[in-house]
Amino acid sequence: MAFRYLRTFLLLFLIIALVFTPVSARDTNNPVPQHEIKMAEFFYPDNAVSHIYHASIQPHWVRSDAFWYSDNSRDTTMFYIVNVSQGVKKRLLDTVRFAPALAQATGKEIHPSRLPIQDMELSPDEQTFTFSAFGSRWNCDVKTSRVSQYSVPADVTSGVLSPDKSHIAYVNESNLWLYDTRTGLKEPLTVNGTENYFYGKRSDTVRYPVSESRLNQTPSPYIVWSPDSTKIATYKVDQRNVSPLWLIQDAPDIGKRPVLYSYRYAYPGDAQIPQYEPVVIDTRTKQEIFMNCRSQPEVSMMDTDTNLLQWWDQSGNSTYMLFIERGEKMLRLLSGNAQTGVVRELLHETGKTYIESNLQYADRPNVAVLKNGEIIWFSERDGWGHLYRYNPDGTLKNQITSGPWVVREILAVDETNGHIYFTGSGKEGGNPYYRYLYRVQLDGNDLKLLTPGQADHAISIAPDLSCFIDAYSRADLPTVTVLRSMNGTQVMHLASADDSDLRRTGWSPAERITMTARDGKTEIYGLLFKPTNFDNTKKYPVIDVVYPGPYTIVTATGYPADLSWNSKIYWTCQMLSELGYVVVTMDGLGTAYRSKSFHDVSYGNLADCGLPDHIAGLKQLVSRYPYMDISRIGIYGKSAGGYMAAQAMLTYPDFFKVGVAASGDHDCRLYGSFWGEKYQGYPVTGSYADQAAAVKADNLKGNLLLMTGDMDDNVHPSMTMQLADSLESAGKKYEIMVFSNMNHDLNYDPYYLKTMMRYFVQHL
Repeated sequence: MAFRYLRTFLLLFLIIALVFTPVSARDTNNPVPQHEIKMAEFFYPDNAVSHIYHASIQPHWVRSDAFWYSDNSRDTTMFYIVNVSQGVKKRLLDTVRFAPALAQATGKEIHPSRLPIQDMELSPDEQTFTFSAFGSRWNCDVKTSRVSQYSVPADVTSGVLSPDKSHIAYVNESNLWLYDTRTGLKEPLTVNGTENYFYGKRSDTVRYPVSESRLNQTPSPYIVWSPDSTKIATYKVDQRNVSPLWLIQDAPDIGKRPVLYSYRYAYPGDAQIPQYEPVVIDTRTKQEIFMNCRSQPEVSMMDTDTNLLQWWDQSGNSTYMLFIERGEKMLRLLSGNAQTGVVRELLHETGKTYIESNLQYADRPNVAVLKNGEIIWFSERDGWGHLYRYNPDGTLKNQITSGPWVVREILAVDETNGHIYFTGSGKEGGNPYYRYLYRVQLDGNDLKLLTPGQADHAISIAPDLSCFIDAYSRADLPTVTVLRSMNGTQVMHLASADDSDLRRTGWSPAERITMTARDGKTEIYGLLFKPTNFDNTKKYPVIDVVYPGPYTIVTATGYPADLSWNSKIYWTCQMLSELGYVVVTMDGLGTAYRSKSFHDVSYGNLADCGLPDHIAGLKQLVSRYPYMDISRIGIYGKSAGGYMAAQAMLTYPDFFKVGVAASGDHDCRLYGSFWGEKYQGYPVTGSYADQAAAVKADNLKGNLLLMTGDMDDNVHPSMTMQLADSLESAGKKYEIMVFSNMNHDLNYDPYYLKTMMRYFVQHL
């Protein structure tokens, strides 16, 4: 009898222990010790980056011969100003005094090494600077460190300051307003904007208006000031006939009714998509001059916060516009008269697939119109991204660059000396994604490399073209930031990154790896991550962390010392590896920054996702590294990566065993027209149905976790729910996690990360 009671007691104790023990600690197939869990949490992206010092040097030019930058160390943040002509670097601000002054002004706890400030601007006399913190704008006296609230009203701070700093143009609901920085007066620039026919903002399809409304965010205006500060170029956006889309916030608060949000969202093939009407507004007379051309249909270049499609000539009398036809197979360069609205076409280009205006997801197009009317134009017409020179009448004068490599971004044109400064990649051998700075003459002669060393070079050129800052790094080379003369000679060392805090944990940077694509000849590149307690005598499951683009790459090329997208991916990989995995990233066929034929593999074929290249690459790695277990392959991705993860599980169910697909755009028919019509094709054909993940639901064999935020106004949760519905109809077992009150940017929330980690631990 006593034995029976004892047995019952032990059974109850075991049940209680199982219920209250974390899944990761009780999983009998692959238990993870608490130490490894803590190490994984240590490598959360924001935490890992906070342990890297002297790496993110962002120069801000206050004069043609001077710039300032901030530099964080373990204990404090330092501010320096560099006088280039004198060759002198000095401290700009006493952080020991500034931090408590900011704390007193804001009522917040402030640590000198983690200053919560953004958008700093230093006055040309170096006496004051302004910055944003805790939702407000602030002033600081450089000498005294005294902090006071900036006098500009809160609704104005997201606006755009005129070149002469006399006015700020900003969005007020559906109209543009002007704020006078000298008098503090506000006045409307436009008065006839309405909810769905408005000025100076992007459309709902690319702006994420539900997140703006819920999070009380003010959109940055979509405007460009003229050089003389008298006019602005902008768009009036018409989305009146665009179909609506809805999100329901089921948990606005405990005990509150759900909230219904409605916004306009264009799908591929819709008869009506947002239209952008170019307009110039004279800020003195409030006169509107609409350009005499068709409205610009919304295209992929609208999916950015920068003004890529309009800019001013040097006189301020005309604007230049890139006009891209729907489907993006026709690209035109237009010139518009700011006084009359008369528009003329300077040149155009067509292609069988999409025409790119640059290969860099950047803040400017690779187009320049010179004072003499000549045009510098980017094109992939010879199979690689290169620069061409045109006469003012639109006839080709000469090709400037050529060869099996690509121009990434025009940084400056020195018209006096006839030089173009640009970044390019693939010319120096080795990793074809590393950017280098080059100089070339307008006629294509005297191409010169200005940044030696096998690394990725981030460049900032002085406004007067007298020098440049070169921050060079690799994924396994901590950033070194130097000042160079325009011939590439090093003038001053600014900073060298310090990652000793991370290395003391046993961490070492990811290993750079090269594999061969599905064709057996094209090299593809990636990174391999190991846990800090790696043991090469063990067998490790493998996780492939993916993102198929096709506008970018997933693998970090520079040192991951900030919270940019690639750096976040890098540290997510390290985080997963700490749980006992080897983690891999790679960029297969169909992604960006290589040849046109390399990129076009994904055109009209988004379901391919480069997955055959990943499988080929993983098999090569397993033969190369015997500690990788080919029988246990997992895959994880978010957004387009979530789509890729689901496609992998459904297309190659015998290879990929566990998948986590977060916020996936699982059906291109239900994502923005600007995306599908460029990459899947326009007009819309039956190929769109073929690329939907749901059509392969019958194929699922492994363990699949679908994740989405219920308030995702970028990739609508309907795509995840429709894939779930198809899996249920097919009788397939899967899991789903819906994150309440989360939009598309749920990626690095700790609860999200822990959920994703736990799923891999349970099933891989």
